[in-house]
Amino acid sequence: MTKINERLALVERQRRFEWELARDVQTHAAAQFVAGKTHDLLNLVQIVQLASLELSRRCSEDAAEFIADLMKAADDAKHQLTELMAVARPERIVVAGAHVGAAITAAVETVRAVSTIAVDLHLTVHPEVTTRCTAAELEHLIYGLTLDAVAGVADQPQAGAAERSIESERAIESTIESTIELLVRERTIDGKLWLEIVCSTRGVLGSEHFDLRAVEAIAHKNGGELARSERRGGGTELVVALPIVAPALPPPA
Repeated sequence: MTKINERLALVERQRRFEWELARDVQTHAAAQFVAGKTHDLLNLVQIVQLASLELSRRCSEDAAEFIADLMKAADDAKHQLTELMAVARPERIVVAGAHVGAAITAAVETVRAVSTIAVDLHLTVHPEVTTRCTAAELEHLIYGLTLDAVAGVADQPQAGAAERSIESERAIESTIESTIELLVRERTIDGKLWLEIVCSTRGVLGSEHFDLRAVEAIAHKNGGELARSERRGGGTELVVALPIVAPALPPPA
């Protein structure tokens, strides 16, 4: 299998992962809708409870049994709605994900195997630092950033290359003196630790490429964001910022 075919296989793998992310987003949106409606119903139940309590004070003893049934039904409804709320909107428990060092390094090795453009990794953080991302999410962040960078470099204007096939694209990639640079660093913003994954190259990054959708979805899902900025000396860089959940522990004294 040629490198170009391997890269297409990686793109397809990224697309499948994006589809799974989109399904998760839809499920989350549905859960949020249910949670909102459940909250509204709980407010109505509370009104019924308060009204029943007031009726119990004002009505005769003949109506006491009916009011008691009404109050019991309201209590049962509140209990069931509270259970539904817990399912639809669970408390957000922040769980540390995978160690960034091993996951990102493995992803970069995969990209190097399918790209004719060099990929340099500068890991300036302790490899055991963790974000909320799982190993798979970290890997697909790298796949998305680097695949978009490869496309950005390949899309640069070339003499006599108005229309080119996949094979000619491979030839163009081989002749362009370019390197995809990945910098993984740690920053402190407003007293909070953040992990930044910076992808830069001479190519024009951030155009409407399919792969960035997955990158942005993963970042947002884990409390982060995707940003783009101009690079000194030309070109563009993409930055994924993720909150650090568990910084690496210092070695024992």
